[in-house]
Amino acid sequence: MPTLSIAVIGSGVIGRTLASCFSQAGHTVTFGARNPSDADLAEAAEQIGATVGAVNAAIEAADVVVWAIPGGAMPEAIPAAAAYLDGKVAIDATNRVGEPRLHSLDLIAEHAPGAHAYRAFNSVGWENFADPHYGEVTGDLLYTGPDGPSREIAETVIGATGLRPVRVGDNDKATLVDNVAALWFALAFDQGMGRGVGFKVLTR
Repeated sequence: MPTLSIAVIGSGVIGRTLASCFSQAGHTVTFGARNPSDADLAEAAEQIGATVGAVNAAIEAADVVVWAIPGGAMPEAIPAAAAYLDGKVAIDATNRVGEPRLHSLDLIAEHAPGAHAYRAFNSVGWENFADPHYGEVTGDLLYTGPDGPSREIAETVIGATGLRPVRVGDNDKATLVDNVAALWFALAFDQGMGRGVGFKVLTR
């Protein structure tokens, strides 16, 4: 897989951690920001070898768009970017906490039907992207999305974190990945296992 151009929309700890992983894996990374002149973000981007641009400009120039903004902002963000998402691999890493549905795949399908949408990066904490190893075991990341050429791109992006991508199915299975997120919260916080808890799919 050649080097990808990845736009990361969101500059919180999840967005910055993922951007660092993508850059370290050799991909070209641009933060799409509402305020591209933000000095703190510019400094953080420089430290990881990324750049900063306006949201739609970053999306337009990218092969892959990773949405890592607060989930509640997606109903406004997706329509505003829809014209630039056609043909892109769009990965929804957001969680719309407190709403009936955690993901925003329906918004992407409605406003940008030409995008190749995937659900990933939402079911574990950012600590698992920063360090995907659990002793001698490497963790897995469950995701959903279409099969075909775009799947290889999505799995390359997921694999840049070091986690093994495990496809659950098409996006009609996205709720299963969201249920894994609920399980992660229960184990990490309710059961006191900590934010570094991860998952591994075992087969015979």
